[in-house]
Amino acid sequence: MYALQTKGKIRIAVLENAPPFAFREPNGTYSGFEADLGRELAKAIFGPLPNEDSVIEWVAVDRSTAVNALAGLPSPAADVSFASIIPTPASSSAVDLSDPYLLSGERILIAATNDEIKDIPDLDSQTVCVTQGTSVGDDVQMANEFAKTLTLDSYASCLGALRRSQVDAIVADEATCWQLMKEDPGTKLVGRYLTTEEHAIGVKKSAANDREGFLSFIDGWLAGAIRDGTWARLYGLDISPFSKETKTTPVP
Repeated sequence: MYALQTKGKIRIAVLENAPPFAFREPNGTYSGFEADLGRELAKAIFGPLPNEDSVIEWVAVDRSTAVNALAGLPSPAADVSFASIIPTPASSSAVDLSDPYLLSGERILIAATNDEIKDIPDLDSQTVCVTQGTSVGDDVQMANEFAKTLTLDSYASCLGALRRSQVDAIVADEATCWQLMKEDPGTKLVGRYLTTEEHAIGVKKSAANDREGFLSFIDGWLAGAIRDGTWARLYGLDISPFSKETKTTPVP
């Protein structure tokens, strides 16, 4: 933290085109939940600022480069990565990961007029649309072996099938469901996650104690942001317009 303060900058890796997590505005600034969390972290390191972006160097990454960016592959290197990193054996061995700042996963999307499906058990004998080339169909069967699945080529096709009452529900990752809800306001999310993924902040592993305590600082800052309502405020600002849900903590 002292090194960052001395340098006067923190390099934050974020996604460029992944609303509502992070995306670049036409004027070049970054918006979204992860970008705003990055700004809150900058305030925790540098103190109150009239413009947090003055101390942030944004590093554009995609999901395949979010971890490597912490090692400067490709350059420039980032100090922290707010880019929807999912803890896996590979990512955990490459970088240090924070406590989860967001929980996501596969959800159930249905017509807003459907009052019969409220959760996973209600998928008994119901037809659920999934897409080719994914494991979602298997996930549905694992969650409810009595559900029936219909596999189509795209979620646009699934949405059309739902509108025509050819299927009773769609199961997809939460962010995809949000986009489908935006396309068709006559839909809604219900029930628990069928699968879950924790999103973590990535930092470069400490070598020769050069980052000793930094991960603990980030975890402490995140816990404080959840406790004082900052996390809930940002979720309401950035994600609730998509999810139509209100949350106060990353993990239920």
